[in-house]
Amino acid sequence: MPLSDREQQILSDIEQRLRADDPKFAKTVGETTVSTQVRRQIKLALAGLIVGFILLLFFIASLWFGVAGFALMLGSAVYGGHQLKRLGADQTNRLGGQLRGGFDRYMRDKRERGEG
Repeated sequence: MPLSDREQQILSDIEQRLRADDPKFAKTVGETTVSTQVRRQIKLALAGLIVGFILLLFFIASLWFGVAGFALMLGSAVYGGHQLKRLGADQTNRLGGQLRGGFDRYMRDKRERGEG
C-alpha cells in the first residue's frame, strides 16, 4: 500500500533532519547494504586464512604455532563459507523477487488483454 502525500512529507522531513543532525550516520546508513557488510566479513575471513597459513608455516619452530595456525585457518574457512552462503542467499532473494515481479506483470498484462 503506497504512502499518502502527508506521510511521504513527514518521512522526507525526518530524513532532512537526520542528514542535518548527523551527516556521517546518514551517509553510512545510505551506503551500507547486506552485501557490502558480508563482503567485508569475507575479506576478514580471507585475512584470517592468510594469517593462519603463516602461523602454520611456523610449525617448524613450535608445535603450538602449527596447531594455532590450523585452528585459525579452519575457523576462518567455516566463517567465510557461512558469509558466502549469506551473500548467495541475498543475491538469490533479490533475483527471485525480480523474477517474480516480472512474471506477475506478464500474467497481469496477459489477463488484461484477455489472453489468459
